[in-house]
Amino acid sequence: MPVICRAGVRYDFGTRPLVRFGAFQCGPEGAGEVADWEQSLDPRYGIVASTTTYADGRQQQASSFCMLDRNVIVLRRRISGKGDFVFTYTLKGRRMLASGMPDTGIDYHIDGQSQYRGKIFILADQPVTTEIEDRSGPLGDCNVTWTIRSTAPDITLFMAFDDCVPEQVLALGYDGLLAEQRRLWDEYWEEGWVELPDKKLQEVYATSQYHLRINATRWSMPVGLFPSHWDGRYFGFDEMFMFRGLASSGHLSVARRVPEFRRSHLEAAQTRAHRYFGKIGAGAARFVWETVEVPGVEGAPPGFWLEHFFHMSTIACSANDYYRYTGDLDYLRQCGYPLLRGCAEFFRVHAIYEEASGRIYVGKCTDLERLGAARENAYMTSCGAINTLNAAADATDVLDEDKELAVEWRRLADGLRRHLPNDGEKYIPYPGCPDKSVAVFSGIFPFPALPKDDPMQRRALDDFLAVAETAGNMYPVGTSICSWYAAWMAIVNARLGDGDAALELLSKTAAATGCFSEIFEIYETGHRPWFTTAEGSFVQAINELLVQDGRVGVAMPSSWKNVAFKLPGLYGKTITIQPKKSS
Repeated sequence: MPVICRAGVRYDFGTRPLVRFGAFQCGPEGAGEVADWEQSLDPRYGIVASTTTYADGRQQQASSFCMLDRNVIVLRRRISGKGDFVFTYTLKGRRMLASGMPDTGIDYHIDGQSQYRGKIFILADQPVTTEIEDRSGPLGDCNVTWTIRSTAPDITLFMAFDDCVPEQVLALGYDGLLAEQRRLWDEYWEEGWVELPDKKLQEVYATSQYHLRINATRWSMPVGLFPSHWDGRYFGFDEMFMFRGLASSGHLSVARRVPEFRRSHLEAAQTRAHRYFGKIGAGAARFVWETVEVPGVEGAPPGFWLEHFFHMSTIACSANDYYRYTGDLDYLRQCGYPLLRGCAEFFRVHAIYEEASGRIYVGKCTDLERLGAARENAYMTSCGAINTLNAAADATDVLDEDKELAVEWRRLADGLRRHLPNDGEKYIPYPGCPDKSVAVFSGIFPFPALPKDDPMQRRALDDFLAVAETAGNMYPVGTSICSWYAAWMAIVNARLGDGDAALELLSKTAAATGCFSEIFEIYETGHRPWFTTAEGSFVQAINELLVQDGRVGVAMPSSWKNVAFKLPGLYGKTITIQPKKSS
């Protein structure tokens, strides 16, 4: 059964799972089995509509949405046929106490990552009666059900948490809250938009944009705010792909949450890298792999993924990209450069080795997990290090700081580039690697570490594309390219100016989406729908067909004849192409 989860509300044990705030069911009393059901999503305003037909002929029409700016769920229900409308809400969990009536507020206390105390209101715009069944056990074993009944055929319920003012919610009602919802979403869509000639691509783009926005917590961007999606923990790696989807669309105020979140955890990351008796080392920063809201706490279970450190590169990318989009010097000084410096110093101090022969390389780590553990001079991680070192050095030129350090960063970046793993013809995932991997795209994306005309990079791309159907999944399953990697490859093709090849990949991805055009982690196996990391890359790929680094149309597909968009250029500029008017 689906459950309600709230960003940032977690337990403090194990992998810091999200607290489950119960679940609700509603419909005509005693209706029995469902005979038919249909549902739709309006991604522009986040409204879910459904019609449920029961075996006895009764029907329920529903319209629901979660407010974008407050913790309120709005539920409008219309019942046809005789009988009461019944709404049941069950709050069940450990280390939890709950009591009270829904109309005046259910008081809860949860012993978790913090001591959470608040109220849950269930308000109705029609007269109702309420019954309580408390099956709670000792020691915080909560299990309480509230049953709300109404004889009204049309009713709207408002489920609100904590900072809600019940009188205000009821005064606004469904129409008032819907108007507020539409205004907030209109502001979001006005920041950036595209109009594509392909209907299916437009649908996937809209759904992805919708999910990127609702997935943005006040901290940062989890892969998904669900128990099934790593309990909403924050990956420094995945954040960048979501950040770039938002930022390349002009949604910079939401995207900024990603680097600001990492900036708020910088001291903890520096402590993790080296702090001893109160003294911090060179200022190097090592961020944990799966982050929660508490700085420095590792949310990941034990495993070889803890030897990843390419997320220092993706954290640096987000920090740098925000400055490139906005040109905001105050941001660069206060947020962007401290992150760039900490990540660059991590590679310099902790990860890069230099031999007497002059060979410079990144030490053993976990690169892409499908490549195994303890890979030395791994291609993707090395490209990330090159990009991080160069971006940090470029920032010193802007801020006129750390000049000597910048010289060393650039020297190391050049050394890494000269010693990237290769077989004499092309780059390979790591020295002696027998496998094919999307990692070989990494000199262009996600890390623009190499010239686009680097011959070994181009031959590495061609070599992988020849076997992409069997090597193009995140995990060793399936027989096709997963959506995230397909979008990744599309971005590379777009950056190489081949919009037609990029469009072919994106069209295949769009054809393998769910019922609301949502993107799966792996569609073949039905693995994790609403996979925000891939959605971010899909959006970025579409945007880069239209605008790259402030340049318009450098990868426009040959079949696109009438395209319109509003997208960001660089350093605070916006580029708008209006749709052609039909004659």
